[in-house]
Amino acid sequence: MLGHGVEGDYTEEGDERATRSLLGPADPPTAIIYDNDVTAIAGLGLAYDLGIDVPGSPSLLAWDDSTLCRLAVPPLSAMRRDVHRLREIAARSLFGVIAGEEPAIPEAPSLRCVTRGSPAPAPKPAAVVHTVFRTARTPPLSRPS
Repeated sequence: MLGHGVEGDYTEEGDERATRSLLGPADPPTAIIYDNDVTAIAGLGLAYDLGIDVPGSPSLLAWDDSTLCRLAVPPLSAMRRDVHRLREIAARSLFGVIAGEEPAIPEAPSLRCVTRGSPAPAPKPAAVVHTVFRTARTPPLSRPS
């Protein structure tokens, strides 16, 4: 299997449980991708508590690239997006809907991987990547009639 997702729940306990489920098997993943920096740093702390070497195995990748990633030990690699451009796109879309325009699907800013101290060289033949992600339990936005 090339990978699968494990859902966290925006609680320390739930995210720890999700990460522990990935790190517990006899054949743990070679990489874990987290949906935000705080969850990734919690995963790094859990790996440390369990005596698991990062970046030995697994590699960890955060999402958002806040200052926390740079300050972690080892510093976490992260996916970075131009959040200022993303906010501008969101605001323009919202103002358009308020003005009565049909909602558009804008092109999101591109992503960039900022490599620091948390990835290990990929094993051969292929890496197994798992993802810990959180879900927001909010209903989708609908346009007023």
